[in-house]
Amino acid sequence: MAHATNWIEIDPTALQHNARTLQAYIGDGRTLWAVVKADAYGHGAVNAVHTLLQAGVRHFVVASLNEAIDLREAIREPSFRVMTLYPPTTPEEWRTAAEYGVESVIDSPAGYQQACEIARVRERSLPVHLELDTGMSRLGLTPEQLGSFLQAFRPDAPLEWRSVFTHFACADSDPEFTREQLRLFLQSVAYLRGEGFPETPLHAAASAALLTLSETLLDAVRCGLLLYGIAPAGLETHPLCQSLKPVLRWRTRVLSVRTIPKGQGVSYGARFRAKRPTRVATLGVGYADGYSIGLTNRAPVALKGKLVPQIGRVCMDMIMVDATDLPDVQVGDVATLIGRDGDAEVRVETLARLLSTTPHEITTRLGKRARGRI
Repeated sequence: MAHATNWIEIDPTALQHNARTLQAYIGDGRTLWAVVKADAYGHGAVNAVHTLLQAGVRHFVVASLNEAIDLREAIREPSFRVMTLYPPTTPEEWRTAAEYGVESVIDSPAGYQQACEIARVRERSLPVHLELDTGMSRLGLTPEQLGSFLQAFRPDAPLEWRSVFTHFACADSDPEFTREQLRLFLQSVAYLRGEGFPETPLHAAASAALLTLSETLLDAVRCGLLLYGIAPAGLETHPLCQSLKPVLRWRTRVLSVRTIPKGQGVSYGARFRAKRPTRVATLGVGYADGYSIGLTNRAPVALKGKLVPQIGRVCMDMIMVDATDLPDVQVGDVATLIGRDGDAEVRVETLARLLSTTPHEITTRLGKRARGRI
């Protein structure tokens, strides 16, 4: 990374530690499904899957068929299983999913019919998951659609049902609504099974519900954020979060150091003016790399083992920090935007709070220039 101005460092031992810690927390009787969509939340999906396979994880979740195909082409481990959250919407997508052995979601009567037809033509059963909508209002069969689904359902159809699942909408903020979603999910599953649908593993909880409502764990748990050592918003103090290790560190180099007089402005619009003679260090990262302009004059940066304030408007390719209290800072020094540097640490959760967003949004928006991971 000698020529990079900013880059991501990934700690595979931390990822494996988190996977084993989460598996121990949910218990051996439940399966951990690793969510590696959006390039493993910006952590690098292919390397993340290889690392997690070594830790004993076998089930993986992505969003799109293209993501699943990329992983299938890169990973030849026979025990590797991958499901998509997007349901195939055309016969061609179903054929492609079947060709690559991707486990697909059925979320409508039409999707069920397409899957059955492709399986009959191929003369081979397809691995599928059934999604139920219990209040997310996004994907899945609603309770009102169950009757029409069951009218089309045939127990001998060439489909291999791998699970039935749902998504919680407010697991981090509204436990009563989450319990209502769980009740509706289990009620719907009982109805389906009473009409001949096979018994399959059930899963509903992702990272937030895992922390807040133990009754939602069921047979499997889908984990994204927690795997990467990041806490869902508002849950940072949960004991489990304290035992996990951040996997990603985002770093950049000092490009320039200068001293400006009291009263002089920094960056576009002069939104920062020095209240004293100020030593300004310019760093090689900006909003094109995923460092949000919303962090202007708000974010801490770790430099030489200390936290220093970002100053002036975030530029496309550069940010500035106040290094007045670090007289030995020089060009080429490494600053840490996310992660630990000695006694100083910048958590992605802290940046998310400053931006009133989720940690997922920050890590998944890291730009191409930061993608050269080490």
